[in-house]
Amino acid sequence: MPRYFFNIRDGHDLDEDDEGVELPDFEAARAEALATVEELREELADAGNIELEITDETGRRLLTVPFFRGGRGGRR
Repeated sequence: MPRYFFNIRDGHDLDEDDEGVELPDFEAARAEALATVEELREELADAGNIELEITDETGRRLLTVPFFRGGRGGRR
């Protein structure tokens, strides 16, 4: 199973996920990222420009999900 990493980017700072998680495919990783953003949205609403990045085992960025107040976001 592929391993996906969920990094938090706060402006220029990057909090890298060192462990990652094994998931069946990219769609499962995307669903995990969107669920995480929904869970943390209120907590991080005033924290500024924060994004959740999904990367693969090679470090390639697959998806960036911005944290927005009161709305969904996501771009490839």
